[in-house]
Amino acid sequence: MVYVGNEERTAHLRSFDLDGRELEAGFDFRAPGGGRAAVSGMDLDADHRLWVADAATGILRAFTLFGAEVASVEGGEAGDRRGELGVPVDVVSAGCDDGQELLVASRGVRRNAVHLLHLGSGATRALRSLGRPDEPFRRVRRLARSGPWIWVCETGAGRVQVFREGEFHFCFSLPAAGGAPFEPRALAPLADGRLVLAVGGTRGALLLVDASGRLIRTLCSRGEGEGEVLEPNDLALETGRADERTRVVVIDSDGDRVQVFTLAGRCYGAFPSLRGPLGEPGP
Repeated sequence: MVYVGNEERTAHLRSFDLDGRELEAGFDFRAPGGGRAAVSGMDLDADHRLWVADAATGILRAFTLFGAEVASVEGGEAGDRRGELGVPVDVVSAGCDDGQELLVASRGVRRNAVHLLHLGSGATRALRSLGRPDEPFRRVRRLARSGPWIWVCETGAGRVQVFREGEFHFCFSLPAAGGAPFEPRALAPLADGRLVLAVGGTRGALLLVDASGRLIRTLCSRGEGEGEVLEPNDLALETGRADERTRVVVIDSDGDRVQVFTLAGRCYGAFPSLRGPLGEPGP
């Protein structure tokens, strides 16, 4: 199942199977008091709650699959100290019950833009950009986590930072083509260590890289046609027994288009019930 979020004044969450059929689970929500809400990032936890980074309100919000709000964590534009979550733009859940932990990214240029939040105790831990106490993260766009590994897609700095057990391990970037900046937008790790990486901007593409960030192959390039991506902003994986059986779901153009690829670069097409990349209704 894939959840796709987009917003105007009201935030919309819709669910689909990987063949693009819309499922019944889905709901709309607004800010407390009826103001604007946003789905900047989200993740489904082990208890089947949807955690949403709502950048419009500065709140982390948890919903049941039927749209009932059951928990929230306040953020906001306050200072840049450890434990202050700022305006959340992405969230990743790990663990369950008393061991549940949220990995949270905050908007802007901040030293404390990435936090680990333990829900049971309320304790927080800030990751250090490049392992330095005074180095800021620059416009974190997406987070990914697998076991002890954490990846931070840092669009403003044109790099992906890699952490192990919460400590900085290394970072990587990809060489610029014609001077165009590298803008990592989202990342999904595979079990064998390879990474699927969505890149935005004028270098927009879907890439397969190894664990160190070296390019293996380009799965698709920038464009508005089928089998191309324009402004990819999130990824989901369904792992198969071979590259041809693994499906990569790419959410593009702020949720207006969702396409499915294999790791060999084949495109299965777009979800038909979403709007097309140019704002035209889908077929």
